[in-house]
Amino acid sequence: MRKLLLASLILFYGCNTNPEYKANLELAKKWVQVFENQDIELWKEIMSEDLRDQAPLYGMGEVDYATSQQIAEFYINNYTDVKFNDPMWLPGIDTGSMTLDGSVRAYGVWTGTSKSTGRTFTLPSYHNFDFADGKIIYTGEYFDATGMTTTVGPVDRKVVIATLKVKKGNYEKVKEMLDSDDGLPATRAYDGCSHLEATFNEETNTYFIIEYWDSFEKYDAYLTWRINDDPSGITDELSKYLVGGSDGLVPHTNNIGYKFY
Repeated sequence: MRKLLLASLILFYGCNTNPEYKANLELAKKWVQVFENQDIELWKEIMSEDLRDQAPLYGMGEVDYATSQQIAEFYINNYTDVKFNDPMWLPGIDTGSMTLDGSVRAYGVWTGTSKSTGRTFTLPSYHNFDFADGKIIYTGEYFDATGMTTTVGPVDRKVVIATLKVKKGNYEKVKEMLDSDDGLPATRAYDGCSHLEATFNEETNTYFIIEYWDSFEKYDAYLTWRINDDPSGITDELSKYLVGGSDGLVPHTNNIGYKFY
C-alpha cells in the first residue's frame, strides 16, 4: 500500500508542474538552512515582512513577522548541531481547485543539542510554506515544541522561592518596584539567573518569586550584591511596604529534589 501511494504521488506531481515551485522549493530549503547554520540574517532575507507564521508553541497560534523572528532567534541561540533529517519535499495544492499552486510542504525529523544542558532531541515535524514576491509569506510549523523543551531541559535546577508579605493596599506600589529596571529585570540579568517568575496572591497579600539559578552559590553572590552593593537601594525601599520590614522578604534556598513533570 505504501509503495502504491508513493507511486501515485510521483505520477501526480510528475505530470502536474508549477513554474514557481522550483524557486519556492529553494526558498523553503533556505529556511531550513537558517536553523542548521544558525543564520538569522538569512531568515530576514527570505521572509516577507507581511509574514504570518503558525507557531509550534501550544496556544500561541498565528504570529506576525516580529514574533516569528523572536521564535527563530530563540532556536538559533539555544540549540546547536541542528539538522533536518530525511526531508520529504512535496508541492502543495489549492484545496479549492485541487491544482498545484506553487506552495511547498515538507516532512522530516529535526535533531539537535541544547547549548545549556548538552541534551539532545529527535523531533518529527511537518511544515508548509506559501510565497509572494520571491519571499516566504506564510509558514506553518507543526511539531511538539513543549515536548522538545522538556526533553532537553535540565535534569536538575537550582530553585529559589522568595516570598514577600505585602502590607495591605500596597500591591500596586510593590509591583511597580519589582517591574522597574532595578527590580526583577536586574535579578534576571545577574550572572547565574536563567529565568524567574512572579505572581501575587490576593488572599494572603503575598508575592511569590520563583527564581532559577545555575547554582546556589551564584544566588548567594547575587543576594550579597543586593544587600550591600546595589546602588539602587531598592531592597531598603521595598521593605517599607512589607509586613515586618526587611523580615517580610524571605528567600527559601538550598532546595532539593527538583523534577519537571
